[in-house]
Amino acid sequence: MSRKVGVSRTRTKSPGEGREEGAAARRTGHVLLLDLPVETACQPPSDVVEVDDAVRVLLEIPGVAAASVQVRVVGNRIEVTGEKTPDFPAGETSFLCLERIFGKFQRAFEVRGSVNLGEVSARMANGILVITIPKVPERRGRERRIPVTTG
Repeated sequence: MSRKVGVSRTRTKSPGEGREEGAAARRTGHVLLLDLPVETACQPPSDVVEVDDAVRVLLEIPGVAAASVQVRVVGNRIEVTGEKTPDFPAGETSFLCLERIFGKFQRAFEVRGSVNLGEVSARMANGILVITIPKVPERRGRERRIPVTTG
């Protein structure tokens, strides 16, 4: 099951732009981020924000140690995997209510457009994993002088 990430409110949709088949999409200027469906029991909620020089993916994973989270760039995909271990003693624990989710989790995002996937960074603070994907400066419309040589 794929989840709709949303559409940037600062940009109007062009004809033919919208939901990609099989994945939710968020178009941010010249960057397209696809939230790919994965088969896991737990998929942490995410937000995608755009700033002037980067796109940031924020994943909410409270109670997860940074050492148990892996962020990988594979081609044009960013994959996040990890595991939230139970914080109660193993064995016979009698629960009156158990709403928190424990176990392995995974998220995958396909990134297309003017970004530098070689410079992706990740930082964890207060249960939020922030993945920063730097943008490549727009090159269209920029003037570049070509020297003319003789001979």
